[in-house]
Amino acid sequence: MQQIKAFLFGLFFCLALPMAAQETYIINNDTLQLNREVKGPLSLFWSEEDHNYRYFMQKGNRMVELLNPNGNGKYKEQLLQLTTDAKIRTQDVLFVLYSLRHFTNTYNSLVQEDYVKNESTKNIKQRIAFFAGFSNNIYTDNPENILVPVAGLEYEFYDPNLAPRHSAFLQLRHSFKGNDYRYTSTQLSINYRFKALYLKYFDIHVDARLASLFYSEETITITNDTGEVVAVKDDSGFTFTAPLSFGIGSDIKVTPNSFITVGYNDIFAIVLDSNGRFPVDFTVGYKYNL
Repeated sequence: MQQIKAFLFGLFFCLALPMAAQETYIINNDTLQLNREVKGPLSLFWSEEDHNYRYFMQKGNRMVELLNPNGNGKYKEQLLQLTTDAKIRTQDVLFVLYSLRHFTNTYNSLVQEDYVKNESTKNIKQRIAFFAGFSNNIYTDNPENILVPVAGLEYEFYDPNLAPRHSAFLQLRHSFKGNDYRYTSTQLSINYRFKALYLKYFDIHVDARLASLFYSEETITITNDTGEVVAVKDDSGFTFTAPLSFGIGSDIKVTPNSFITVGYNDIFAIVLDSNGRFPVDFTVGYKYNL
């Protein structure tokens, strides 16, 4: 069991290692940390702060910030001025990273014969979280409805430009034994998160657990007709499920790169049957951007 836990924790942290590099530029007397998305005759950069995205184009020694005040499409005129040496359309370019990246790569391919499309940074952002709480494990046999401690890790990734309200995350979660409830499990799951309310300093989201692999151990007492314990049985093993269980939560920003998280988990499931008790599964944690 300890080897299994060590392997899962190691896998989890290995997935969280990649990080996007940044470069420092001084533009109009402002010092900015920019992510370089495309490098070539025309280079594309971007930055993000509090869900606000800024895009920059560099051609030679000239750096231009693309502007789109009130959605008026001024950036299309700027792109047209930067690309007068090639026959390329700007009308269909959207003011989002994936569209600007496609435009930049297309232009570079037109003006440089040996140009190879490139993306020096990734769109995907990553977060890691630690959490702890308590649960009555309503999808297990828990006759006395005993609450037990839970703790775990979470690795979340999302595209802040293309789909800022949506994210996917891996979760490693351990449920501990109680004095009168001899059940424990370690669970690795794949999950989806939708930010129903997405504000500057906090969000309210809905979580869905899509697939789960867990190892459980349980001590089962066997009684006779009079209620006397006649045997004790230990049961353990791996189980894979697609529970489609749902919960809600919130991320509350405390610094530019960190959040306090709260969650009410496993409220109901489509596939799994509950034990009939009212679901109690609350966690509090800390999340930060990688």
